Amino acid sequence: MTTLAAPLTGDFDNELWRGGLPPEPPSDLPDEPDQPESIEVQAAPTLGAGATPFIAGHGYARRFPLEALPERMRAYVCDLAHRKQVPVDLPALTLLGSLGSVAGPRIVIRRDLDWTQPTNIYTCCGMGSGGGKSPTVDEVRNGMLRAKAVLGERHATKTAKDMAALEEEIADLRTRANDVRTPITEKEGLRLMATAKEAELKQMTENPPPPPELVLDGDTGPEALAETMAANYGCGPVIDDEGTFFRSLAGLYSAGRTGNLSLVLVGYDCRYYRPKRVTRNASGMARAAVSLVISPQPSLVASAMRNQMMDELGFINRFIVCVPGDLVGQRQGRPSTYYRDTPAERPDKSGQKWWSALVERIVSRYDVIGDADPDTVPTINLTRAAWKRHYDYSEEIESRCHPATGSLRKVAPWATKHPARVLRIAALLHLADGGEAGDELEESTMEAAITVGEWTIEHFLSAGKVVGLSDEADRIKEYIDGTDGGQATRTAVSKDVFKGHATSAAMDAWIGELVATGRYEAVKVVGERGGRAREVVRRRRALRINSTSSASAAEE
Repeated sequence: MTTLAAPLTGDFDNELWRGGLPPEPPSDLPDEPDQPESIEVQAAPTLGAGATPFIAGHGYARRFPLEALPERMRAYVCDLAHRKQVPVDLPALTLLGSLGSVAGPRIVIRRDLDWTQPTNIYTCCGMGSGGGKSPTVDEVRNGMLRAKAVLGERHATKTAKDMAALEEEIADLRTRANDVRTPITEKEGLRLMATAKEAELKQMTENPPPPPELVLDGDTGPEALAETMAANYGCGPVIDDEGTFFRSLAGLYSAGRTGNLSLVLVGYDCRYYRPKRVTRNASGMARAAVSLVISPQPSLVASAMRNQMMDELGFINRFIVCVPGDLVGQRQGRPSTYYRDTPAERPDKSGQKWWSALVERIVSRYDVIGDADPDTVPTINLTRAAWKRHYDYSEEIESRCHPATGSLRKVAPWATKHPARVLRIAALLHLADGGEAGDELEESTMEAAITVGEWTIEHFLSAGKVVGLSDEADRIKEYIDGTDGGQATRTAVSKDVFKGHATSAAMDAWIGELVATGRYEAVKVVGERGGRAREVVRRRRALRINSTSSASAAEE
């Protein structure tokens, strides 16, 4: 797969995601004829070279700032990165996002008198297959199973109380209906109400409501997620290390036709959601709380970032995006312990116990908010110093979005959501450090969240230069490279690669990606017999083919 390896400049243009601006020509293209042969060209370092779990490879943004994490969380993140031999960014983001999936439906954070934020976040850590992401995500996910059991026990207790209350209500209705002092005009109504409640009780007895789910895998689409969330008290905690859900949202199963994004857009802010098509299983939710913790392949990240509809709707602007590269081919001396040599102290067990206990504490102490009175919602407030620090940082981000001089002006739609994103991160760091909803968040915690926030900015700005081609653009590349002349008409590409199902806008974006690599071009060619010009996509080396042969190839 071709990778865009333009130098990291700290600046970013969203057009690059859609293939609109080509980077510098790749160094492996033939030199110009007038280039003196005596000049030696120094080969550029390989993208990703020199990477370790704690040191970013060449061309990638720096590793996650571990100093910003609470001590116990930092220790577990480092242990995971070392044992699984993955960039430390992956376990750090996975833990933060998974913690948000538990806290988001239950706790909010307040900065101003009239401004609160939920505590869920959307994270996307793009890594290739074989990079070790699945074992890492699996361990974090498995650590939530103990909390799921606690949640199941609480749910069973609550269900039993609800059924007991229903039995008392039925008994009261029957008693009042049979009381001689009750007016005859009311008796029939009371009996009908009792009959309806008895049917409800029978339904609960025969089909008790299922316990809530703490983790949903990515093998679902937006519509199916709405049905699941409606039965899961409005909670949608998607933790997906394969990118299946991401692929579905980006329309990669439907030739570039983007899926229904309304639920994930509304669910980011935990607002009321009503599906367009209400069914028995998918009804309105008073507070739809979606959490997305996704680790797709970089090509899927590229596809989503270059998706025009996703860009216009602000889908990607809700994400922390990280493309740290992987360590494949550089994982020398990986840790391994023979099963008979079990050490007295195991850091992995210590971290796993901490994580399980943290999740269990939150689900044990806080109920899902749902339609609760806003004044009674568990809320994390700030100390005055923390409030002032976040206010100043928000002002700084605003100035960095200035349309003429701001360093973040080209990603302003993403950056304008950044202060709220940092506020959510602060809440998660507060909880990870043992804080509760009734405690005030300290200035040091806010400073740590801002440190993480600056890291997220660096990764979002640099991701476009290392993410590579989308799956669809890569398929077009393989098709063109497989032809005799290294070229094909746009019509042939659409027909042979996508069976004619790709939209014109999607084709524009995918071909634009190839052009942006500097190795391909899209040109209009008229055949020898004249007629309508055809668009031809070809390797740049095809420029050396004379116009006659190019026209003949286009006609064929």
